[in-house]
Amino acid sequence: MRARMVLAGVAIAASLSGCVTPNDEAMKIGAAPGMMEGTTTVGLRSLQTRRFDTGEEVKILLAATQTLQDLGFTITESSADVGVLVASKQRDAEESGQVAGQVALTVLALALGAYHQPTWDAEQSIFVTLITTPLGDSQASEVRVSFDRRMTNNYGRMWRTELILDPSIYQDFFSKLAEGVFLEAHTV
Repeated sequence: MRARMVLAGVAIAASLSGCVTPNDEAMKIGAAPGMMEGTTTVGLRSLQTRRFDTGEEVKILLAATQTLQDLGFTITESSADVGVLVASKQRDAEESGQVAGQVALTVLALALGAYHQPTWDAEQSIFVTLITTPLGDSQASEVRVSFDRRMTNNYGRMWRTELILDPSIYQDFFSKLAEGVFLEAHTV
């Protein structure tokens, strides 16, 4: 009976430990941190970059500032001279499934006479970096934005950082930014 409990405990621990894996992709030369398998740096650049048919970087930065504020971000750094904007926001990251899995693993460990310190995501800080670049002599600019997040566990320690790669987040941001740039250009 004891052997079955140990075997069941090992099976559950193995399945739960698969939820958090080291980022092997980030260790590869040339790979951006947090990139998923199959994602290339060119694909990442394509996801993060859009061209705007205006050479007025200040108007793009103003529209980007307003867009990020509308999305709940606080602007932490801004430099129109070099075309850089940095923003952040704090959000709750606690998920009931993750907490329940850690509690179950702790109960199982106690039943087996072992110790397990339950750890889960508690809070996240989401950071945005936006850079504008004029394109040569044309009246166009390129905007590149990246979203990443830093996870803090239930003990208040930062324990995971990852690049956000969800295409819908970038598409939604650029759609809202395009509307803002249009409004800035037409002073609405």
